Amino acid sequence: MSRRTLLFMPGNNPGMLFSSDVLGADTAVFDLEDAVSLDEKDSARILVRNALNTFEFKGQEIAVRVNPMDSPYWEDDLNEIVKAQPDIIVIPKASVESVTCLENRIEEIRKEASIEKEIKTMLLIETAMGIMDIVNICKASKLFVGLILGAEDYSSNMGVERTKSNKEIEFARFTLATCAKAFEVDSIDTPYTDVEDFDGLIKDTTFAKSIGLSGRLLINPRQVEYVHKVLSPTEEEIEEASAILQKADEAKKEGLGVFSYKGKMVDLPVIKRAENTINNAKKWGLLNA
Repeated sequence: MSRRTLLFMPGNNPGMLFSSDVLGADTAVFDLEDAVSLDEKDSARILVRNALNTFEFKGQEIAVRVNPMDSPYWEDDLNEIVKAQPDIIVIPKASVESVTCLENRIEEIRKEASIEKEIKTMLLIETAMGIMDIVNICKASKLFVGLILGAEDYSSNMGVERTKSNKEIEFARFTLATCAKAFEVDSIDTPYTDVEDFDGLIKDTTFAKSIGLSGRLLINPRQVEYVHKVLSPTEEEIEEASAILQKADEAKKEGLGVFSYKGKMVDLPVIKRAENTINNAKKWGLLNA
C-alpha cells in the first residue's frame, strides 16, 4: 500500500468526508479527536460511520483516528467505527497499555460482528514517554502497519517551542524513522502546519525523506502534490535504478556477487534500494508494471 500522504479530515465535516477520494491523498484520515469539539463527538462518530457504510472510496485507503484511551469517547468510537470497516484505526497517544487495550477491543468487535476484513492500526507517537518506549509499544501491537509522529503534542509535552527549523523534533524524527525500519512498517512524519509556505514544505519533506521517513500527515489538500513530488522517485532515479538492476542481472549470469557501475561498487544493499525505487515507481503509476 502506498502511504506517501495521509490527509486529515474533520469527522464533523460532511463535505470533506464525502469528497475525500478526489483530493489526491493516498490515505484519508477521518478525525474524531482533535478536529472535533466535545459537543460534536457523537454526531461526528455517526457521520463517519455513515460515510464508511455509504460511499465507496475508490483508490484510496481510509483511516479513522479515534479518541485516546484517557477520554470517555474511545469505546463508543470503536463500537461504531470498527463495524463500518475502515482500513485502519489510528491510535492516538500510543502506549503499551493503550495499544493493547484498543487492539484487543478492535478484535473483539470484529469477532462479535463476524467481520472477516482485518482492520489494521497506525500508532500515533506524541509524548516523550512514547518516543522513549517506542520499541515496547511496537512489540505490544499485533495489527500496526505504521508509526506516526505527532510533533505538536510531543513538543508541548517536552515544554519546548515549535519552530520552522524543526530542530526541536529531530531526535523524535530519527527515532521514529529508525524504529519503523526495524519493524518494517511505514514511518509518517508530522504535519507541516504553515499551509501557505510550499517552499518550506518541500524543504522540510526533503529532509524527512533523507532520514528515512516514508510519508507525511497533511492538514490541507493543497499540500498533496508537493509531498507526492518529493517522496516519489524522479525520472533520473528511476532510470538509474533500472540500469543498476539490468547490470545486476548481467552480473548474476556471470556469477558475480558485486559489480561496478559508473565507477562505483554495487552490492546487495544497493540492488535492494534500486528494487525499492522501481517497485515504488510502479506502485505510484510512474512506471508501467
